[in-house]
Amino acid sequence: MKILVVYYSLDGNSRFAAEYAAGKLGADLLELKPENEPPRNALKFLVGGKSVIFGEKARLNRFKENPAEYDCIVLGSPVWAGRVTPAIREFVLEHPFEGKKVGIFACSAGGDAEQMIANLRGLLGGNEVVSTVSLKNPLKQKEECLARLDELCEALINNMKSDEEAL
Repeated sequence: MKILVVYYSLDGNSRFAAEYAAGKLGADLLELKPENEPPRNALKFLVGGKSVIFGEKARLNRFKENPAEYDCIVLGSPVWAGRVTPAIREFVLEHPFEGKKVGIFACSAGGDAEQMIANLRGLLGGNEVVSTVSLKNPLKQKEECLARLDELCEALINNMKSDEEAL
């Protein structure tokens, strides 16, 4: 099975989680880089929150990976105002894929990511969301977050194995 871990990270939390998951799964790694990224200072909360509330589009830099070529896609993102970041939303809308196994991880500073995960699930019709995890402060709570990522990866691996055994 061919796996792609796709992530967007502003402060490094999602990058940390994505790199770990990709290593654990033997997956390819794709970092989304928008041209219109929020500033990396205190204004990021205002600018990022405004962008998700008003549904602003992210202008993603080009990348070579084609989601259609993968059996499983893991999506990772910070939570902004309880919602999916524009970069991940644009990736899913502009590069649609169907019939994939999907894992989702959401990184937050302490809030609940369930609304964001539910919104992202809604964008992923035609795919099987196998597992989701909410990670709080991955760079500060590494051990706890790595244990949660292990759960996500194991669920994906077990699901793919059971599909192969059924064949």
